[in-house]
Amino acid sequence: MRVVISIVPLIAALACASSTPPAGEIKSDPAAASAATDTLTPLWAMRTCERVTFGAPAALCVDFGGTVYVADGSPPRLASYTESSERCVEFQAPDDTPAFRPSDVAVRGFFVYAVDEPDRSLLRWDASGSWRDVLLNFEDLTVPGRRISPYGLDVEASSGRVAVTDIENHQIILLDSYLDVDVAFGNYGAFAGQLDTPLGVSFTPRGELLVADSRNARVQFFSDAGTFRRAIPEDGVASPMRQPRRAVATEDGRVLVADPAAGRVFEFAPGGALMRAIAPAGGARFEPTDVAVARDGRFYVTDAASQTLYAFTIDTASGTDTTKEQ
Repeated sequence: MRVVISIVPLIAALACASSTPPAGEIKSDPAAASAATDTLTPLWAMRTCERVTFGAPAALCVDFGGTVYVADGSPPRLASYTESSERCVEFQAPDDTPAFRPSDVAVRGFFVYAVDEPDRSLLRWDASGSWRDVLLNFEDLTVPGRRISPYGLDVEASSGRVAVTDIENHQIILLDSYLDVDVAFGNYGAFAGQLDTPLGVSFTPRGELLVADSRNARVQFFSDAGTFRRAIPEDGVASPMRQPRRAVATEDGRVLVADPAAGRVFEFAPGGALMRAIAPAGGARFEPTDVAVARDGRFYVTDAASQTLYAFTIDTASGTDTTKEQ
């Protein structure tokens, strides 16, 4: 049976309450974002699909087949949407977790994972939406002297390693495929390699970890051993970001950043130069909570302001990178 969805028609053309970040070398410059905004017409926009109506979409991910998985906060649940079959699925509620509220979602193979922020646990479903189990209670992890507050999540497709942000301790925890702690790194601060409320983490195609360092208004790259690589923007350069929620890297090295406080998705060149700040055409309020890149060149965005899931096409010709990687 085909579902009925609320959708914006496919168009091929492009149309051209946060806290103050702490003092530090990286400073937000809102004027930089508003001065370079590109308004894009989405391929489609979806809020309602059969029995699923998004209330507070907080996070998303996309699998190799193009199915998009969304963590919704109102009501708290996971849902998936497959465009090719116009099929929506609301996931089965987890057992014995009455306070379930997903802060992030990831997919690998036949399984979908979510961080349950109130219960401090890692949950698992199969990709069809059937509940499987609680994979990990973060209270059981051996990170000495620290109570872990998980929030952001990614699972590396090739290895099964799990990366989680710990917002209370301003650190990143990398788990091996057996869910044992491989490395934990980061501490509170605004210097290179330090973190302040890291909300999002993702594995890059090059195997690095890309962290949305929210209250420092920047994103940072680390090796999988926790060694600092570089930051966007560089030290001493004003940031167009305010409180980035998620950053992802494309195959060609560009970086897309969802920043709900700035009301933009920022696109940076491989060397770190700002290419553009993106918002949907129409001028409505926009609070992008997450961004994910698909294999077919699309990127997807969840918007808390309109409770909408957007699909866009990446413009490979946009912007010019004048900053070279070292």
